[in-house]
Amino acid sequence: MAQRSTGVFPREKFDLDAAFEVTATPAAAPIPLTSIGTIRIVVLDAAGIDDAGTNKITVTVGGKATVFNASDLDKNGVGIAHIRGTLCDANNNMSYTLGGTGTVGAVYLDVVDNVG
Repeated sequence: MAQRSTGVFPREKFDLDAAFEVTATPAAAPIPLTSIGTIRIVVLDAAGIDDAGTNKITVTVGGKATVFNASDLDKNGVGIAHIRGTLCDANNNMSYTLGGTGTVGAVYLDVVDNVG
């Protein structure tokens, strides 16, 4: 089977671009979030996350918060969620916060479809 991309997850077509890296400090996305049909949130190397609601990762994209608990992550600490760009509000910011003693290696947004 032919390789589809050279990103972190080449076979799944995840193009994790440094411009879409999400940090703990709110920063403007490189393009208007409302112009994206579907946005994929990718959490990498999360550890110390639980399902009790204390140790969690909350990723905020354009005013929409997505929470990752232990049950949302695989055994390698990878979590994936999708949100609609049209539901993002006008602030166009992206950031994450860690609750409790949770840690994360990196968080990215991936543009899935309908950029326009």
